[in-house]
Amino acid sequence: MNIFQIAFSNLKRRKIKMLFLMMGLVVGVATVVAFQSIILGMNLDLGNRIDELGANVVIIPRSEGFEAHYGGTMVSDVTFDAQELTLDDIPNIYASSVAEYINIVSPKLVGAVKIEGKNTLIVGVETKKEFMQKPWFSLKEQVDLKPGESTADLGLIELPEDNVIVGTTAAKALNLEIGDLVKLNDQSFRVFGVLNELGSEEDGLIYANLSVVQNLLDKPNELSMIEVSAYCNYCPIEEIAMGLEEAIPNGRVISMRQAALFREETIEKFSKFGYALSGMVLLIAALVVLTTMVSSVNERTREIGIFRAVGFRKIHIIKILFLEIGMISALGGTIGYLIGIVVARYAGPYLAQISGEIPFQFGWFLPVVLTSIGLSILISLYPALKAARLDPAEALRFI
Repeated sequence: MNIFQIAFSNLKRRKIKMLFLMMGLVVGVATVVAFQSIILGMNLDLGNRIDELGANVVIIPRSEGFEAHYGGTMVSDVTFDAQELTLDDIPNIYASSVAEYINIVSPKLVGAVKIEGKNTLIVGVETKKEFMQKPWFSLKEQVDLKPGESTADLGLIELPEDNVIVGTTAAKALNLEIGDLVKLNDQSFRVFGVLNELGSEEDGLIYANLSVVQNLLDKPNELSMIEVSAYCNYCPIEEIAMGLEEAIPNGRVISMRQAALFREETIEKFSKFGYALSGMVLLIAALVVLTTMVSSVNERTREIGIFRAVGFRKIHIIKILFLEIGMISALGGTIGYLIGIVVARYAGPYLAQISGEIPFQFGWFLPVVLTSIGLSILISLYPALKAARLDPAEALRFI
């Protein structure tokens, strides 16, 4: 009978104790795998939400400037060497080194127009891109709706060139309703719809097609800013900002660090909790392995004495114990891995309040099982050495 057969026979004779040992490993491994999978799922989910919630970076015309002070008091901001953004810059974004990350590019021109003698801000946008980038915009009222019809999704609307969309505050201030005709710089436009209140400065704006606003403001081809949404699950926003800066030297790129920081902070907090809980569970599992192996060695004193008496060396005793714990930890690691990914897949979305599915991490299988084996053998080192050092004569006294 070789060493492997001896170790396997020992496991079969001590089924209950080995089952208890394996359960400890299963719980520890399953907890770690489940938490790490949920953290990964949260990362992906938050990345997707940020991708859906507007621009990651904003590009504005580059300019140089400084604050002018006199007598210790700032009297004005001085700006010089102001450059322009134009529609010709858009192709450069798609040709940049970070083009693979680009999702939506929304150019816009902001300016003031006269309405009944009052200056009012108007924003020229490519409506589909603008409202797809900002899905929280919605219509409260819309022209030409039949009874029972609901307002259209702004991201799907082709706004006619002689129509405008009005924010809630602007509609109240100018006393506008859907279907009204309004003159902007002496050109007539129809109010296509009124936006639902957002509680921000956008409520006071009027939206029209970009080309129309460029003509109204006599700024053909010119842009005030370009908002860019990026796929940022695995890319740093700062890296995208640097890539766009290189592509558009006449623009200054501002990354939306708040969104990035919010995502990082949220994941970091949950990760710390997950690591702490996983560490505690692993510690408990390690103590279970240690106490079980020490107890097993104490119970097998007579058996070990016989092995030593018939010629087994210390290294053979250590190998037998390591083979036993190796087989148990391999099986426990495999079962724990399977339970962990299944729990994360089906319970993770409810526990972490995420909308997407948590992907199976099949690539984790081998590292998880090898880690389970390695840790178990490391923890079993003390009881294995204790068993190997048993004096055969002393051990045989228990016969």
